[in-house]
Amino acid sequence: MLYTFARFIFFLFFKMFFRLKIVGRENFPMTGPVIVAPNHASFLDPIIVGVGAPRKLSYLARDTLFRFRPFATALKWAHVSPIKRETGDVNAFKTALSKLKQGEPLLIFPEGTRSKDGDLQEPKSGIGFLQNNSRAAILPCYVKGAVEAWPRHSKFPRSRRVSVYFGRPLNLDMEFSSNKKELYLQVAREVMRSIRELKKNAN
Repeated sequence: MLYTFARFIFFLFFKMFFRLKIVGRENFPMTGPVIVAPNHASFLDPIIVGVGAPRKLSYLARDTLFRFRPFATALKWAHVSPIKRETGDVNAFKTALSKLKQGEPLLIFPEGTRSKDGDLQEPKSGIGFLQNNSRAAILPCYVKGAVEAWPRHSKFPRSRRVSVYFGRPLNLDMEFSSNKKELYLQVAREVMRSIRELKKNAN
């Protein structure tokens, strides 16, 4: 209930302040586990995608965001779990797999961290690991304008137009490497290829 109310408030705010545009919402699977995979260039990205998605999302976020207790409480209400990015957090991935196996949508940034210049980066293998071990659908997603609305080194957001584009769920029924590590990277690269396609066609 709290999540739904907060999403509605953020939707109104983003519509008025950022002139939010949502494209491809009909591509979002309405049942079953889904890995939502957007690009990452701004702190606004997870909120934009969460507001645009037709289902409640769960998230992973770096553990340093949980140091301030009131903010940590708010993050937990928003279905956000901490992850230690530098160490390969086994517990965080177990939590993510548990949510997917319960049929929940989970947002994962394939790039792992925010882009410094807004350009798409090379992906990390984590999303491949989660997909391979959960068999969840992957929904590529492109967020446009967030880096202009809240640049990396700016303290406050600006009123700029932002858009979110949901692609179609990926068909990963293809030949992949038998080597697990390479398999995870191949999945991640395929996701980024789809995000690049969304970016190319975004208007």
